[in-house]
Amino acid sequence: MGHWYSRSGKACHTIRKGVVVRDTTLRDARALNLVPSVSEVLSIIAKPGLERWKEEQVLMASQTLPKVDGEDEATYLARIRSDSRRQAQEAANEGTRIHASVEKWFTGGSVPAEHWLHVEATRDALAQLFPNVQDWVSEKSFAHPLGFGGCCDMHSPSTGIVVDFKTTDKKSGSDKRLHYDQNYQLAAYKAGLFQRDGGGDMPCANIFISRTEPGTVFTHVWTPEEISQGWRVFYAALALWKAVKGYSGEW
Repeated sequence: MGHWYSRSGKACHTIRKGVVVRDTTLRDARALNLVPSVSEVLSIIAKPGLERWKEEQVLMASQTLPKVDGEDEATYLARIRSDSRRQAQEAANEGTRIHASVEKWFTGGSVPAEHWLHVEATRDALAQLFPNVQDWVSEKSFAHPLGFGGCCDMHSPSTGIVVDFKTTDKKSGSDKRLHYDQNYQLAAYKAGLFQRDGGGDMPCANIFISRTEPGTVFTHVWTPEEISQGWRVFYAALALWKAVKGYSGEW
C-alpha cells in the first residue's frame, strides 16, 4: 500500500466510495492531484537488507511448518509464504503500536503499560542526544512543491533538527547495522517540513526502538554533510520515481 498526501499536507492514504474504504491508488492520485509519500518514493530504490530479512522470515517459517501428509509442493510453499508474511505483519503492527505509544507520551496521553519501557528509553535517548531542544513537534505532515509528502515523527522548528523513530528486532550486543540509508528519509522530511532542500547546518537522528527487548534503543546522529548527501540521493530517487510512474505532482 502506497501512502499519499494532498497539496496541503493532509494524509490521503485511503479513498471512500460510498460505504467502501480502500487504499488510494496511483489512478486516484492522478485524479485528486496527490503527491506520494517519502517512503513511497524511496521504494524505487533496492533495499538488500529488507529483502534479506524477508528471506530469513521465509526460511524460519519453513523450519517451523512441517509438510502435511498428502500436501502438494505448491500448497506447502504457499503456506510457508503466508506464515512468513504473517510474522512480518505482526512485527509491523507492534511497531505501529509502539510508535503510537511514543506519540501519546509526547502529547500527554496515557501510555499502555506494555510499552512504557519502550517509551521511557526513547524519551531518555532523545533528551541525551539533544539536551537543549525544548520545542519538539510530533507527527507533523507536509507536502513539498517538488511533488512529495510525508509525516515526520519529531522535529524542532527552532533548530531544524529532525528525528525519526524505527522499531527493530535487534537486541543488546548485536552488531547489526541499522542506519545505513536512513539519511535519505530524514533529508526529505527536513526539506518538506522547512520547504527547502534537505541540507542545512544541523544534524538529524534516528532512534531505533527494540521490539524484542523493551527498554533498549539504538541511536545514530547524522551530520549536516550526511543529510545533504541523503538529499541528493532522495532527489535522484524522486526523479526516477516520477519517470517510472509517469506522474509528477509538482506545483
